[in-house]
Amino acid sequence: MKNLIAILLILAVSAGFSSCSKFDEWNTDPNQTTSVIPELLATDVILGTVKYPAVGKDFLYKDMLAKYISYMEGMTDYQYNKFDRTSFGSLLKLTNVEKMVELSKGSIYEDSYLALAKFIRAYTFYNLTMSVGDIPYSEAGKGESGVYNPVYDTQKDVIIGILAELEDAAGLFASGRDFPGDPVYNGDVLKWEKAANNLRLKILSHLWKKTDDSEINVASTFEQIVGEGNLMESNDDNFQLVYSETEVEHYPFYNSNFRKYPIMSSTIISKMREYNDYRLFYFAEPAEFQILGGKQPSDTSAYIGVNPADDYNTISAKYAIGKISAINKRYYALASGEPTFLLSYPEQCFIISEAILRGWLTGDAQAYYENGVRAALSFVADHTPDDVQYHHGRKITQEVIDNYLAGPKVAFTGTTDEKLKKIFQQRYFLGFMQDGWNSYFEFRRVGYPVLPVNELTNLNAVKTQLPLRWLYPSKELTNNRAQVEEAINRQFSGNDDVNQILWILQ
Repeated sequence: MKNLIAILLILAVSAGFSSCSKFDEWNTDPNQTTSVIPELLATDVILGTVKYPAVGKDFLYKDMLAKYISYMEGMTDYQYNKFDRTSFGSLLKLTNVEKMVELSKGSIYEDSYLALAKFIRAYTFYNLTMSVGDIPYSEAGKGESGVYNPVYDTQKDVIIGILAELEDAAGLFASGRDFPGDPVYNGDVLKWEKAANNLRLKILSHLWKKTDDSEINVASTFEQIVGEGNLMESNDDNFQLVYSETEVEHYPFYNSNFRKYPIMSSTIISKMREYNDYRLFYFAEPAEFQILGGKQPSDTSAYIGVNPADDYNTISAKYAIGKISAINKRYYALASGEPTFLLSYPEQCFIISEAILRGWLTGDAQAYYENGVRAALSFVADHTPDDVQYHHGRKITQEVIDNYLAGPKVAFTGTTDEKLKKIFQQRYFLGFMQDGWNSYFEFRRVGYPVLPVNELTNLNAVKTQLPLRWLYPSKELTNNRAQVEEAINRQFSGNDDVNQILWILQ
């Protein structure tokens, strides 16, 4: 009875939402009358993964932490590197994941929904373990089976487990059939297979310090995945949510009451000016002070960033007289905005290029790098109206991209270390107003580009660095204390601190 009530509630909520949103549209096979339940659950768990849980100011926290922007409504914890307790709320959707699998058994979509379940599980656990370290994994989501205090698995075991689930998912998608209820890929199992393999490569890239671990076999596994070739081929394969003019499908920062507060950081503005990167004109507005002084919006010198680690009052003084660039108005003036991706073809190219430089496989690192750069710039141009107010007369064209790649700052030349830094810089550009906490995870992984830290303003206890992890949730300490404490003792000698080093970083 409990299961029936839960299903009816999901149906009611989903039906109400789908009446006005293509996010929840799906094609139903009239001959498969029982498939309506798993497809509704599929929509729920996919949107629960790819859709931003909050809009407005919260949408910008990731960009504050990665030092893309400063925020002028008031001092904000993430801008000044203060971490608190995280949440395991994302695990709640795993109940619907299990129900989706259960209800699809015996249908023509059984393999596809099982594959989707494994992908959603893997992505969910990946983000949680990257945030805190050891987490409930092997016993997570088993409350209906009477497991109310799940054990905490080591981060290594979690990583091994989710890599195995993603391998299974890719194989099941390959043998499955297109399924209903998918607001991202419209049920295209080949695109889902590519996304699963993309995530496998991404996770392996975080294990670059673990190449000697025989239980994981980082390099050989990476080489095998690339060799099989079932990978993203263009921006059309991005794991992303596309927005529209329909009210419930608006871009997360559209028409936001907070639109006047985000301003551009020198961390990204200075590099884009140095590289003559035309994304500058799509990401930012010229500083009012510079325009009043006679600068043109098409002039790179009209764009000024602020050091996000400066004292808030110092930044406020510059902000008040228009000496800092705001974010481009397209981020709040366009209802459809641009798609927000969590996995992308450009990043995949950069990951493979890096792996070749590290000797994990043979191949043309330059070609992958250049393909990534081309795709990253094209993504911005393709999802911005050809209107001077949004690119300030500096439209990204193929000629612009060709010239950009030939520039001395971007061209794939130099030592291996210099080439790696060029890859990391391009991945940083790619993450602006995108991909969740990925830019922070990348900085934490490789330390480049260098993000500014000011010991006088840094709210982290270790004044010379950004925090390395979030704290375990309060609810876990209340409801599952013994297991949490065991994990904290095992990893951090009993100290649940934001500056403790995760296994994946050691």
